[in-house]
Amino acid sequence: MKKIILSATVIAACAVMVSCEKENTPVNDDRMVQFTSGITATPTRVSIDPNGKSVWEEGDPIGIYMLENGTDVVAENAANRKYTASSSGLTTNFAPVENPIYYPGNLTATVDFIGYHPYNNAASGFAYPIDVSNQASQTGIDFLWAKADNHGAGYNKNDEQNGINVNFTFKHQLAKLILRVKNGAGVTGDLSTVSINGMYTRASFDLKGAGGITGMSDARSFAPATVTRGTIYEAILLPVESLGAGHTVTFINESGEEFTWVMTDKLQNLVPGTIYDYEITLTKIKVTANGTIDQWTVGSTGSGTAE
Repeated sequence: MKKIILSATVIAACAVMVSCEKENTPVNDDRMVQFTSGITATPTRVSIDPNGKSVWEEGDPIGIYMLENGTDVVAENAANRKYTASSSGLTTNFAPVENPIYYPGNLTATVDFIGYHPYNNAASGFAYPIDVSNQASQTGIDFLWAKADNHGAGYNKNDEQNGINVNFTFKHQLAKLILRVKNGAGVTGDLSTVSINGMYTRASFDLKGAGGITGMSDARSFAPATVTRGTIYEAILLPVESLGAGHTVTFINESGEEFTWVMTDKLQNLVPGTIYDYEITLTKIKVTANGTIDQWTVGSTGSGTAE
């Protein structure tokens, strides 16, 4: 038998090749859960594309819980894990920021998922703190919620192996108000200040989905977000079952003239997942408001007045 003698150099080279091969071989864990929000989902964002539809923005953060199927029991310690949108658009996948969620190794163990936006590490248990007092970042307070339970059957490791992603259908839990302001008869000058008055700004949402929004507090006046200074303003608001005389919007122009729109002139309540788009006309006699109410898809239109 002929002996083959390998030099130290060749042996070293082989060792490097084996090492590199191991390092370059991807780790394939077929238990990692894949999350997505598809095009069939309820339009999900205050960011609007040219066609008037809400869209995800790359990097949008969501929180995800994995629960034992049909229960509120957290599975595999997967509570409030942070994921972000991988791309912008009507549909996106979500990628883990640090700790990905894995299916239980037991093939018979089925699980459900809860997702919400925007992510908040202050969420304690299943209580999510809502605060809309600062309207500067509309996407930062546009609260969305979804539950995926595969029509009650739950998901398991086999779903991942068969290429079945967990598809969240997010829905708006708050209301949105759009104000399109213009000067009417006898009013001149640019608008300088807008204030929404009498609305609660803090609450808690039950991420399990059963309790909804509770503990509303901290009624105050606050400024809406400015879309176009002097003409277009937007606000994300907590739902209101019955609006009262104290729910108003105040407009002040650069001349110091003050105009007030009493919201009950046109509205009786603020319904979750609903968008209210009003044209406000400032006049010396009365502030008028005209508009329509629609589900939070494409904004509805209308007109109105403030005195």
